[in-house]
Amino acid sequence: MTTVDGDRQADSVPAGEPSLSDQPALSEGHSSDSQAITRRARSSASSVAPKPPTTRRETRARRTPARPLARHAAPESGASRRRRGWRTFWIAVSPLGLILVGTVILGGVFALQVLEVRDDLETVKSQLGGLAEAAVSGNTDTLQQAGDEIVARTQRASETANGPLWDLASTLPRIGNNVLAVRTVAEAVNTIASESIPPVVNMVSAANVDEQRAEGSLGINLQPFLEAETVLPTIISSFEDASAIAATMDRTDVLPAVYEPMDEMVGLLDQAIPILKVAQENLPALLQAAGANGPMLYQVMIQTPAEIRATGGGVAHWLILKVDNGQAELVGQDNGVDLMYSRLPSLGFDTVNGSLITLPRDVKSLYPRELVSWSSNFTMTPEFPRAVELFQATREWEDLPEFDGAISIDPIVLAHLIEATGPLTLDSGEQVTAENTASLLMSEPYERFGADNAAMDAYFNEVTSKMFSALTSGNWEFGAMWDQLVRSASEGRIQMWFDDPGLEAFATEYGLDASLREDNADATQLGIYFNDYSIGKLNYHLTYDQHATCNVDERTITVSMNLHNSITKDIKSEYTLGLRNVNRGIDPRTMMLDVLFFAPPGGEILSTDPKRGDYQDSYFRDRSGVDHGNEGLSRTLLLPMGESRTVSYTVQLPEGPLGPLQLRHTPGANDTQVTVDANCASLFASPEGSTNISLTKIG
Repeated sequence: MTTVDGDRQADSVPAGEPSLSDQPALSEGHSSDSQAITRRARSSASSVAPKPPTTRRETRARRTPARPLARHAAPESGASRRRRGWRTFWIAVSPLGLILVGTVILGGVFALQVLEVRDDLETVKSQLGGLAEAAVSGNTDTLQQAGDEIVARTQRASETANGPLWDLASTLPRIGNNVLAVRTVAEAVNTIASESIPPVVNMVSAANVDEQRAEGSLGINLQPFLEAETVLPTIISSFEDASAIAATMDRTDVLPAVYEPMDEMVGLLDQAIPILKVAQENLPALLQAAGANGPMLYQVMIQTPAEIRATGGGVAHWLILKVDNGQAELVGQDNGVDLMYSRLPSLGFDTVNGSLITLPRDVKSLYPRELVSWSSNFTMTPEFPRAVELFQATREWEDLPEFDGAISIDPIVLAHLIEATGPLTLDSGEQVTAENTASLLMSEPYERFGADNAAMDAYFNEVTSKMFSALTSGNWEFGAMWDQLVRSASEGRIQMWFDDPGLEAFATEYGLDASLREDNADATQLGIYFNDYSIGKLNYHLTYDQHATCNVDERTITVSMNLHNSITKDIKSEYTLGLRNVNRGIDPRTMMLDVLFFAPPGGEILSTDPKRGDYQDSYFRDRSGVDHGNEGLSRTLLLPMGESRTVSYTVQLPEGPLGPLQLRHTPGANDTQVTVDANCASLFASPEGSTNISLTKIG
């Protein structure tokens, strides 16, 4: 039926029959069903034909739309209508509601997982310190426990960060890369922990340091280092894998709090990997040096730059050390006073005019004659192996076994090492610290003890013995000790010689041999060196720097050093002031220095400043010669109290390719700044990442 406004109006439906309003909504895809329902509705309407309206009231009533009847035609109450409205709304929004609730729940779970990963990684970070301490001390129970927890936590953190919620979160804008970055951190840390820690724990546990090390013994147990030969490749591989994982991190929109710890870790890995590879390469030689293949007898020299010599200083004291399977035994201490004034003369050696070894004429003409006759002068040559040769000759005179190796350090090395071991306490209660070591070993005792040689020797012996005990106790952090050793080596303060060719090659490779090079293949070596002529300890107050500049067109290099004498009038000890000065009319606080200039093999010294020595007599005069193919010149220099002076020399470089520039100088009692002008770079081959090299490649 059609209403006046043209809309089709459904007829009334008998009670109990469904109406069109009760039919479910139909989609366009069900049009045939809609037509069928319409036909059914029309059929029902025709079977119950209404009477035609007879009055206007009835007509108006018929025009009023009929309300469809419910299954039970009872009228709805207000409460019923409200319930039906909420039910209809819930049915409409239930999919969105489920999504929202699910998102809230999943977001909460994800947040908890993030916190768990953070807590695991923070715990791992704190546990690593305990792991290192347990490894050093040999506490296997603590080591095993810490190792197990670190591996478990890193594994859990990595598994959590690779879960499905993290996959979902990684697709969100701005948040996604942070999620992936945290996952990368967890994976990298887990790679290191799971691959490296178990073999390290097993290695230390197998060594059982606590039981194998004899109580009160000096030295280290070599078993962990023997095991390290098989462990190091695994550790290196895990570090490289972790570094590769870190390199995949996309930093777009990543927060600093996420990537900064990763950068710190990568930086440590980049430092550790080369060191570990060096350790792996040289571990067999190091084990041999530590007595793994049999006992080794060492001389440990202490050069004193307060009485400066070409390789550092006069050797007044030295230790004799026996190392067997890592255990070090101090078998004796010796000094030049007893050796040169008493023992050697009693055996018939002339300590004034004699010669412990025979030098070639060109070499002999370059150095003072006391080089070969007096122990404190054995280091007047920059060729450290020759100094060892002279000490070996004294062993032969006394019919003592020769040394298998010699190691030279100076008081500045001891000061550096005390930064790692901590202060030493002497029997008197006096403390030796990193700050006062140099003064206590090179200056202050001479003022304190005066002419009491016995008291002074006893003092020096106690300090060196305490230092030796501290070093061999192992009660220090390895990283800190390594840093100080590298620092000392880079300053040229550690020199080594070995009788074994393989070990000597090791010392040469890392610039610890302190010898004159015989060619320019691996390095082009130039140097200025000092020898004290005053016979005193004036050079504790000597400071200097070193600088090199080049003329590329003329193929020349000029090396200069600025010197300063900072001694003051309150220094009065006869051991400090120049003994030789008085007889020559020179102020006892004026430094008399023998300055040695060396050209590389094939090079020629064109000029020196001073051109001629400041002092000339039958003993102190200008000298020249050749040592290991290196042309050398000697000039005597006077440096009065409070004054500064520049010495320099210019060298014509040889033709052909030149190895990297290696500038050497005498390591003094104070730091020496070394600079090289950039214009020198084109003349010399450059090692990777550098335009010149120092005394050593370590570090």
